[in-house]
Amino acid sequence: MIALGSGEPTKAICSTLIARAFQSIRYPILPQITKEIAEDADCDGCVREILHIRHHSLFTPRDFDVSPYFAVIKPSLEGGFDHRRLVWGAPGEMA
Repeated sequence: MIALGSGEPTKAICSTLIARAFQSIRYPILPQITKEIAEDADCDGCVREILHIRHHSLFTPRDFDVSPYFAVIKPSLEGGFDHRRLVWGAPGEMA
């Protein structure tokens, strides 16, 4: 059922572990959001959002990328990456 090495089962296991770690400190990943009328005498008709934790086994690597609660950091881009300075081999040539 679970293959060792690379592939989809490994991605699912890693995402589950990471999701469990963040959920253990109640940090949001991609919560389900419901809205309800706030019971506040000073704010008639105000709506508040209620976050609901999804089960940790339902997360995929993409969820962390699209989550508004995480910044995707790519060090090569932050350090002034310039694609025009890359040296490419001839097509079909492999070192």
